[in-house]
Amino acid sequence: MKIIITYIFILFSTTIFSQISAVVVDSTNNKGIAYINIWIENDHIGATSNKKGEFTITPKKTSKIIVFSGIGYETKKIKVENLTTKIKLNPIITELAEVELYAKKETKELHIDTFNKSKYHSYYSTYGIATKYFMYQKKYNETPILKTFRILTKSKVKDATFNIRLYTKGNNGNPDKYLHDKNILVTAKKGKNYTDVDVSKLNIKFPKEGFFIAIEWLIIDSNKNEYTYTMSGSKKKYKGINYNPSIGMLPSNALNFNILSKGEWHEFNRKNDESFPFKKYRNKYNQLAIELVLTN
Repeated sequence: MKIIITYIFILFSTTIFSQISAVVVDSTNNKGIAYINIWIENDHIGATSNKKGEFTITPKKTSKIIVFSGIGYETKKIKVENLTTKIKLNPIITELAEVELYAKKETKELHIDTFNKSKYHSYYSTYGIATKYFMYQKKYNETPILKTFRILTKSKVKDATFNIRLYTKGNNGNPDKYLHDKNILVTAKKGKNYTDVDVSKLNIKFPKEGFFIAIEWLIIDSNKNEYTYTMSGSKKKYKGINYNPSIGMLPSNALNFNILSKGEWHEFNRKNDESFPFKKYRNKYNQLAIELVLTN
């Protein structure tokens, strides 16, 4: 019987504040803003505003700052004790990277980092954003347009929603400016699937500095999956929560996995050892299972 391994941040704390519920709104029209990324600064506690802009978060007693971030709005930091039931964010003209638009022909295609979903059994989910970097190569000149992202997803809930952000590479090697100024919302069906995202209408040419495809998990009730698990050496059952979908992981010889954690980008440099149950993953880095399709 095949074993499916899922990496999840499971958070425990005995120093929890009472739950806080509020709504995020646009300061110019007072309308709720959906899918704003919300996290406790310097901690692994996060939330996402729903379609009405509503969210709930439970800080620890040591929590000091809550950060609100979303494409098209100024990032805002608020002290926990100053948090109100209505958070107003100021809209901005998003500073985009220079994107070269291109007349499409769509007579050729090039597939990058193809994979077979039946061969991979490791999955990852977190409270935040994880990325995969695609490096530019001269051969892409014949098919320079971003057409499709194929993502390996596994979901225990029906129609799990996640967001995609596109970033250029900064001088420090981390994700930098946005390539696109809107959320790319994606629905993953229940089960293990290829989830294809058509981005051809964005008409974006592959940047010569390369770019990151970022997966943003949405911490909303419709994505919540509750489960039970046991610890090694014990039969006691514990309750856990993760937010679907989980994203497939591929073994890699090179580090290509950044995560936004505690408000900063970090390289996720976990390498599996000889005890890992799947041989193909042993002593390898992990990267997100994302295939890129280019066209002309």
